[in-house]
Amino acid sequence: MGNNNFHSLITQYRRKNLRKRLVWVFVAVAIISLRLVSCDKNGSVKSLPLSDYERYNERVFTCIKVVDGDTIDIDVPDLKSKRGHRFTRIRMWGIDTPEIAHHGRKAMYFGYEAAEFARRLLAGKKVRLKLIKGKTRGYYGRLLAYVFLPDGSMYNRLAIEKGYAYADYRFKHPYMKEFLKLEAEARKSCLGLWKKVTPNDLPHWYRKSKLKSFWKHRCNNAQNP
Repeated sequence: MGNNNFHSLITQYRRKNLRKRLVWVFVAVAIISLRLVSCDKNGSVKSLPLSDYERYNERVFTCIKVVDGDTIDIDVPDLKSKRGHRFTRIRMWGIDTPEIAHHGRKAMYFGYEAAEFARRLLAGKKVRLKLIKGKTRGYYGRLLAYVFLPDGSMYNRLAIEKGYAYADYRFKHPYMKEFLKLEAEARKSCLGLWKKVTPNDLPHWYRKSKLKSFWKHRCNNAQNP
């Protein structure tokens, strides 16, 4: 009888210890789970910030503002913005449009035309973003993306094709060769800005290595510098 009581006590002791351990494991899991999620003001649960590629690539957002011909804002907070932006600013991959007047700078030739072209196609529209893995941010912290319209066409491509943007050769990307070819065709056909642009109107970065090509396909009705 004594041995049976002893074994019974040992069994009960082990069960109690096992229960305590299970309780502590449960508490630890709960603490870790609470750290991995956070609740917003409305009580909805948000996971920890994803990478840019996971958060934006192949996802659809609404364009809430067109800044200029190659820059827009979409309706999702930028979790990586030091300024706490309630939106994410997108800089288009592979294109550069003439600047509009801002921060004390004068507008460049065809800047407002390029911005209006972007507004017609993008303002208030649902757009799909395509990112390059490992190259998601530019020098100023803006998200770099190809922007697709509701009909599936790529805005970056259209802006060059219609003569509202330069193909930016300074930064390599998958569509670079195609964009350069489209620009050459637009320039040859005198579309958009190419109809009357002069060498002095061109961006500084473009002048460095493109002037020979520019003069070769310059439109007859372009103004002299």
